[in-house]
Amino acid sequence: MYYEEKFINGVLHYRTSPSGEWQSDTSARSLAANVLLGLSEEKRLSVFRLFCTHCGANDPTCKCWNDE
Repeated sequence: MYYEEKFINGVLHYRTSPSGEWQSDTSARSLAANVLLGLSEEKRLSVFRLFCTHCGANDPTCKCWNDE
């Protein structure tokens, strides 16, 4: 199955075939991506710091990669 995503004019779009038309995505995931795209790099990083960089948990002190 073919699936591709990209931002077009600041809105996340997708298509399901290499020559298919781009369609705007309205899922919660794409709405969040659209908002994040509008943030400055500094503000975007401040949001990402709220989550574990390895597993995505909402606990930034997650111990998922500790060898202990």
